[in-house]
Amino acid sequence: MSTGSDSTLSLRDLTVRYPGSDTDAVVAASLELGHEKIAIVGPNGSGKSTLLKAALGLAPVSKGSVRVLGSDVGSVRGEVGVGTNLPEVYRLMTVSVDGLISIWADLKGRPDTEVRQWIADFGLGAVIGRPLFRLSTGQTKLVGDLLALSFSPRLLLLDEPFDNVDFGHRRQYLDLLARSPSAVAMSTHELELLHFLPEWGLYFMFEGQLIGPFRATDIDRLFVSRGPQPGALATFRTSIGEFSVTLDVGSVPMKGASNLGHLLERLA
Repeated sequence: MSTGSDSTLSLRDLTVRYPGSDTDAVVAASLELGHEKIAIVGPNGSGKSTLLKAALGLAPVSKGSVRVLGSDVGSVRGEVGVGTNLPEVYRLMTVSVDGLISIWADLKGRPDTEVRQWIADFGLGAVIGRPLFRLSTGQTKLVGDLLALSFSPRLLLLDEPFDNVDFGHRRQYLDLLARSPSAVAMSTHELELLHFLPEWGLYFMFEGQLIGPFRATDIDRLFVSRGPQPGALATFRTSIGEFSVTLDVGSVPMKGASNLGHLLERLA
């Protein structure tokens, strides 16, 4: 992970608690992202989306700090170097997909030729005149994914970009991500997806805790065991017990697992 002035995203002991809640949605999370790509893997409700929202100034920072492209997230105004597919960014707009593209191009000060070509390549030409609320769930997700990646962002924050997206379109989007020079922080609940991200960094997230870093290429070598283990890459405490992540040896392999939450429940 990168440190210093070249960081695109810096989290220092980030804690997020929503008003009215008695638990933290994100607990003392720290990471430094330079120009690399990372996946954050965890079950639904683990805090992944909240962490990305905090990086966009859309979630309350209770403790710690968030810096985006070198600036404190609370002071960022008019930054066009960040792309995201978080629906909150697009949902307020009732314009058509065509209008949304034009608005984004104007905000970014860039031509919209590339994203319009992607819309065609992904077979979305028929929805160009419709607002997002008139699209299927998969179509809405793809439009958000493509808008996020468009206009050459320095930092790309992707929340579950493959939900309700078929295999063919997944491969298309993964190819675009692989060719993009953007730094990427992507959340997903799908462990199997990591096999398509060999050069990526990897974090796990469970009960608001960010656990890592690891390497996505090692996913078939990682094991989870209950309690502290010799040589553990990481050890973390949860409401269902203490667990360790180890390499090449352990109680339960991550290989073939579909969901981190289910895996931990097997060990509890």
